[in-house]
Amino acid sequence: MKKTGDAAKSTKKTAKAKSTVKAKNTVKAKKTVEAKKTVKTKTVKAKKAVKAKATKAKTVKAAKVVKTKNITRIPIKIVDLNIASHKGLFDEGCYGSQCQDECCGWGCDIDFATIKLITKHRDKVEALTGAKVEDCFKTPLKQDEDYIGGAYRETAVRKSDKLCCFHLKGSKGCSLFYLWIKEQLPKKIVPTICRTYPVTWHRGKLFADLPLKKNCKAKEKTPKGVKVASLFETQKKELKALFDIPKKEWKKLEDAVKTGK
Repeated sequence: MKKTGDAAKSTKKTAKAKSTVKAKNTVKAKKTVEAKKTVKTKTVKAKKAVKAKATKAKTVKAAKVVKTKNITRIPIKIVDLNIASHKGLFDEGCYGSQCQDECCGWGCDIDFATIKLITKHRDKVEALTGAKVEDCFKTPLKQDEDYIGGAYRETAVRKSDKLCCFHLKGSKGCSLFYLWIKEQLPKKIVPTICRTYPVTWHRGKLFADLPLKKNCKAKEKTPKGVKVASLFETQKKELKALFDIPKKEWKKLEDAVKTGK
């Protein structure tokens, strides 16, 4: 039976009141959800800010420690004589090689002294790589006396071409080698590990980083009867500039080259 008069008005008022309460509850619920999201977002941002601040603080702290070390040449205690017999690369590193820059797929460790120079010339570096200098590293500064300057950072590898982030974008070669050779920036802008490759070092030992990548020039076969310079001979200038090698160990390398052993 249909309600009329006061009963109908009462029913309408009740329905309206319920609708008002429901609307208020909905608005309140939405505000609560939005407030929670806002709090969550602020919390995430705050955590990121704290983490970034902590990372920056660690980097600054490491840098301060590094400055007191003043390591200008890496100390070497013993050398592997294979450096004196293995086929060499060519003077002053990989720039200009016909290989496909395969070794750049590993990325590299960059000395603190080199990092400072890269930062100083960041505009030139970023123009060649298409990326911010900060984005070219995957680790914070790590204190380590096995590097010039007493610390190092590991570079990131690009997802697009699987090459070190300091590699020239869309072209062959390294941006840091390019800046040294083409724009005459200090040679120190090239990381030690790249300047001496494939000769490398670890905790006082100097040796060849073998096996070499397939297309490395130092792996090419040498025609019979043709004398080819050894790794020690082609990288000699860089080794002398970057490493503190005992005289007796240096003599061992020179004697090995003379005797061909």
